Amino acid sequence: MEISLIIRTSPENARRLVSAHRFIQTATEQGHTIRQCFFQSEGVLSATQPKQLMEWQQIADDTQAELLLCSQAAEEHAVQAEGPFQIGGLGALVEAAVRSDRVVSFV
Repeated sequence: MEISLIIRTSPENARRLVSAHRFIQTATEQGHTIRQCFFQSEGVLSATQPKQLMEWQQIADDTQAELLLCSQAAEEHAVQAEGPFQIGGLGALVEAAVRSDRVVSFV
């Protein structure tokens, strides 16, 4: 099964980010594929914090998932794409959703 994720979790909600990481780990251990992680709203801040950046880099290396920062949110929060991240629009999210078997949100 191919899974895409939408992550809107703020940096202050570390517990929710841990849940997203565990979900990805469990899904891949069970043989599922992570197609894309789309970081929207305050999720772009969570993704690009220095201590989170290393974890997302490891996830990208392990899963080959596309890690996209929402272009609007990146502009709003003045975030630059670094490391495994790219900037993408809602069209990329919609395409991933259509091609995935499931879309899971972490808010």
